[in-house]
Amino acid sequence: MSVRPTAAERAAVLPGDDVVPDATIAMDTAFSLPAPPDALWPWFVQLGKRRGGYPLPRWVEALTPPDRRGSRHLEPTLQGLAVGDVIPDWGGRHATFTVHEMRPPHTLVHRSTRDHVRLSWAVVLAPEGAGTRVQLRLRLAGVRHRRTAVVLGGAADRLTVAGLAVGLRERLSAPASVSGAAGAGAARGPQDGGMATVERHVAAPPTAVWDVLANGWTYSNWVVGASHMRAVEEAWPAAGAKLHHSQGTWPVTLDDEAVVEVSKPASRLVLRAKGRPFGEARVELDLRAEDGGTRITMTEVPISGPGRWVHNAATELLLKHRNTEALERLAAMAERRTTPGH
Repeated sequence: MSVRPTAAERAAVLPGDDVVPDATIAMDTAFSLPAPPDALWPWFVQLGKRRGGYPLPRWVEALTPPDRRGSRHLEPTLQGLAVGDVIPDWGGRHATFTVHEMRPPHTLVHRSTRDHVRLSWAVVLAPEGAGTRVQLRLRLAGVRHRRTAVVLGGAADRLTVAGLAVGLRERLSAPASVSGAAGAGAARGPQDGGMATVERHVAAPPTAVWDVLANGWTYSNWVVGASHMRAVEEAWPAAGAKLHHSQGTWPVTLDDEAVVEVSKPASRLVLRAKGRPFGEARVELDLRAEDGGTRITMTEVPISGPGRWVHNAATELLLKHRNTEALERLAAMAERRTTPGH
């Protein structure tokens, strides 16, 4: 599948060009897909390490470890991307992208700094008949070995974008891949776990609730099942940071961890949490100012292991009861109660 842009596309001024105005390298790629921009948009929104991954052709993913394969369905929990959100990237242990600009369903711009290199990555979706012309532009400044970056980096960029194009085409042609409109309410396939959502009003501002969440050492105080903390990375709660906790009672304990997928201070925290023997779950906490306090919405989605395979109405009810208790504990800590709640 060709990803070669036209001369006009190379010469065009795109959103995000001003993020790295002194760029010495610009890599342009472009391809066409048989779906409108609003059907493609949610696939680009959920891109990212420890998010929806990076879509590649099925034959390539067959040679890839399962945890590195891109999702083949839309994840509703990943559709709440916003400007300022930080997304982990594969460009290094601590590499991330920050969302710089969003104009659904046409423009998504990311920016990043990697050591001495500054870069921007723009995704532009333009209607093309009944389909979409996708143009991607990577701009870099501060590259020390420019010729090597142009030759080798350019070849790698074209190869990965070609894989993306084919991977997206496969997903678009699969049943129920496109859910219409903006895709934010995409239906899950039967192989996906359901979700358990609970809400609570807290008599404390979002910043106070966030202060509790941002202190990784308090994790075992409000998360039901976590018995004690073993370590918290200094970067917590930035995207990609981990905390290490245990569950159970001595002498029988299991060591697990939680990784930040999305971090937006005083607004949104998404964790990928391991909880043996039940597998992994994605836990989403949204904070919204309300009536002088905070409305917390907590959503948990089993994504791997037994918790996903056996998810049903009974287990979902159990999750809701557990997370209702978790929010009660979180509220008590944020409100700094001096008397028991009722």
